[in-house]
Amino acid sequence: AVPRWSQPAVPHSAARSADVVMDGARPLGFSLSRLIQDEEQQPRVPSAAVPRSTLSYRVRDALLDAMEQPYTIWSEPGSDRPLRANLDLLVFRGRTLARQGDQKGALATYRRCVAIDPRDGRGWLALARLSERDGRVDEAIDLLKRGLKHEPANAHVLQAYGAIEERRGHGDEAMRLYTRALQSDPTHAASWIALSLSLQQRRDYGGAWRCLRLASMAEPRSYYVWQVIGQWHRKQGELSSAREAFRRSLQLNPSNVATLHAWGVLEWRCGHTQLAATLFQKGLAIQPQNKYLLQSWACMEARCGSAAHASRLFSLAAKRQCCDGALWQARGMHFKAQGSIDLARRAFAHGIKLEPTHTALHHAWGSMEAQLNNITAARAIFQRGVWERPSHPRTVELWTTWALLEERCGDVTAAREYLRAALRAERFSVWARQTWAALEARQGEYAASRQLYEDALRLDPSNRGVWAAYESMERAARRPAAADDVARRAAEGEARASALGHKQGNEPLPPGLEEAARRAAASSAGSRQSLESALREQYGSTQP
Repeated sequence: AVPRWSQPAVPHSAARSADVVMDGARPLGFSLSRLIQDEEQQPRVPSAAVPRSTLSYRVRDALLDAMEQPYTIWSEPGSDRPLRANLDLLVFRGRTLARQGDQKGALATYRRCVAIDPRDGRGWLALARLSERDGRVDEAIDLLKRGLKHEPANAHVLQAYGAIEERRGHGDEAMRLYTRALQSDPTHAASWIALSLSLQQRRDYGGAWRCLRLASMAEPRSYYVWQVIGQWHRKQGELSSAREAFRRSLQLNPSNVATLHAWGVLEWRCGHTQLAATLFQKGLAIQPQNKYLLQSWACMEARCGSAAHASRLFSLAAKRQCCDGALWQARGMHFKAQGSIDLARRAFAHGIKLEPTHTALHHAWGSMEAQLNNITAARAIFQRGVWERPSHPRTVELWTTWALLEERCGDVTAAREYLRAALRAERFSVWARQTWAALEARQGEYAASRQLYEDALRLDPSNRGVWAAYESMERAARRPAAADDVARRAAEGEARASALGHKQGNEPLPPGLEEAARRAAASSAGSRQSLESALREQYGSTQP
């Protein structure tokens, strides 16, 4: 490698703080040669279980001691691009500054990344992430588009762009970007995961499961892949498989707080509250500021009747994550369950003030007011919620609950209009169709109700709730033969699903991805075998 040019670093004294240490046993100024010497003396660990404090990270740690000194950009002779190590160090520096709250320093560092090598997507991704976090979504998209101009086939940038579009409610555009990402790099597990989650929203469970299998083939060492697979099994009611996937995720990364949280929620739902509390505690020992752990633990204590303990946990979460809308939603619902309606209103109002676009907050508050027969207040809250995020898929619950309120008030025309708005916002919503079908049945419009139930079942043929409601509607309409036919179809569908399962591995994917799937599967054999041998050496068994 040869030096290309030298550049003075922007001084960031905060980044030299003593608490910025990748390896907790060594300060930033530790000798690089001593690090290498120590590394050579360390016993070898299987690659699947290598902790993040390995030589590459510890070398960065030592190099940060020169952060405020001029640095040199290195590249291979004859290459027009700098060495990747240059961007490794700068990206790490940017993350350190961002964690310390030095937004200006982080932005300057990431801008330097894209100036040094605009074809490396990490700088563009980091800048876009900071922009979206500050609410500048259009600016984030513009940054990702600029990154794609320099490297149109960058799977990481394409997947991040698709994720933003999906959060904006543009599901079709997100699917197109995920497809492009996987056509560019069939081994990009994050894109397979994102595509799977998108297909789950569309009730394409066969394709979604196949995407998860391909993600595990592409990156069997990814703890995130196993975490998402565990969540899939939990949703399918396959609790043993879910626990096995969570165990494997934690084998690959014992500090993965998200997996501890997901596993804790699973045990909570199963009634194993002591085990759930242990998992939440373990996660908080690793990451004391984690709002999801605090909220879930508080909600569990509230459901179990430990109101005082739940209140303490909610208060602790509010001190640490005061600007999170989900926290104030959960806290408001806790107050409501205790009968403290005024405190619940204050919590909901405070949360909406902090996060006006939090749809679930508007839904929780509006539903409470509707239950209390405060019709005018409920309408105003629902209206504000849909104004904040017009046509977003998450507004489907607002529109549907508002429709039920209007039906209760006798305005069936308005109720139908709001249900149409719900389906415009989320055209794959089974719940909105089922709600509308029940409304039509209550109005005696059985033909319209029947058509809506059929539409819902085309989207989700295995939905037992829809089948049961459909059968009940036919019996209420005094059509016993039709009700028996619905029951027969439901039983046949369940038997067929049980025989075939959702895990055949050959379900159709979105157009253009079959070749990517073949390439991902072809690349998996060696990496999976190395993972199994590493886990066996580390834990004595490949079974989690």
